[in-house]
Parts: sequence; C-alpha cells; structure tokens
Amino acid sequence: MKNYLKKTKLATALSALGLLSIVGTAQATLFEVDFSKSGAFSGTAPSTPGNPSDIFAKAIFNDGGGSGTVTLTMSILNNLSSGAYVNDWYFNASSAPLSGISFVNGVSASVDNGTNAFKADGTGGKFDFAFHFNTANPGQLGQGNSSMYTLTGAGITASSFNSVSVPAPNGGGYVGAIHVQGYGDSVWVAGTGLTKIPDNPVPEPATLALLGLGLSILGAMRRRKQ
Repeated sequence: MKNYLKKTKLATALSALGLLSIVGTAQATLFEVDFSKSGAFSGTAPSTPGNPSDIFAKAIFNDGGGSGTVTLTMSILNNLSSGAYVNDWYFNASSAPLSGISFVNGVSASVDNGTNAFKADGTGGKFDFAFHFNTANPGQLGQGNSSMYTLTGAGITASSFNSVSVPAPNGGGYVGAIHVQGYGDSVWVAGTGLTKIPDNPVPEPATLALLGLGLSILGAMRRRKQ
C-alpha cells in the first residue's frame, strides 16, 4: 500500500509539473512589417492588381517567447506584378549591430550588418541591416518566394525590430524598406509595422511528454489497484 501511495504521488507530481509548464509556457511575440504600393517613397510602383493598400510583401519577426534569438521570414505574395522581384530588404534593430545573421531556408541573400549604415534611396533614411537578393534567375525573391534567417543578439526579441530608420539627411522614420524591380522600372517601398501575439502558444514537446508520462502512470496504477 505504501509503494502504491508513493508511486501515485510521483505520478501526480509529474502530471502537475507538466500542466504547470504548459500554463507557464512563454508566449511568442510577432512583429510584422507589411508592404503595399501605398508605401512607395521613391520611384514608380508596379501595377499590382487590386487596391494600392493591398499587401504584396511581408516580413515577420518571431521570438518564440524567448530572447536572444529571433526568426525572420520575408515573403512575397502572389499579387506582385509578373516579373517583379525584391532586390533589397532593409531593417532596423534597437540594439544594432546584431551578433549574427544566419540563413535558414528559402532564397538566400548577401547580408550587411551595422548601425545606421545602409541608406535606402530618396527619403528612406539609414538602416541597420540589409539583405541583397539576386537580380537574375535563379535566385530572385519574386512571387510566391520566401527567405528565412535567424537573428541573434543580446536580449533581442521581436519587439527589438520595431525601430525606425534615422534621417539621412532628408527623410527616415521607416521600420523597413524594400527595393522592387524587374518590371521595367523600380521603386522603394516603406513598411508598416504591427506587433502581434499568437492566440495559442505551443507547449514544448518535453513538457507534453512529462504530462503524458504522469497521466499514464496514474492510469496504470488505478488499473492495478482494481
């Protein structure tokens, strides 16, 4: 009887620990930067279908609920003009320069990393880090393509990239900028930032395993007692 009680207490403790871990799962923060023709500040925008406010490109910073590492995904939607692609993609960081920028998957780019070091055309201002994609196929970042990178830096979260370009000398104040070309002209477009919190945080696999182990032990002990 004593062994049964000890095992039951152990199983209950494991289940409780797993449940508490799920309840306390850190919630990720997403910082999204959207681009539409209405954000054009230098050049002639492509004739994309729909309204000028329709988003044709977006970048999402995801910190996974932690700090120090953020995943950046840059995507081109399917409503960009045929033949058009993004050549340059500029961002800011509140604690620049970043410690590291590593390619994960999708379309790769050459990368610049600094502090107020990279100027966008016209009134774009100076940015902290930039991605330069290929201007010739294969390697273009065009319709339906995406590019994912891991960003590292002391204490950074998704909110660290809600930072604006500095004037250089006649403009700035943009959270991001892209250079679109390949349609007989080119344009620089400023992004609009939006911070999001995902509705349902996903527990770590180890947390779910801990909860499952405790519940399975409890079930087995009940069956044995019966």
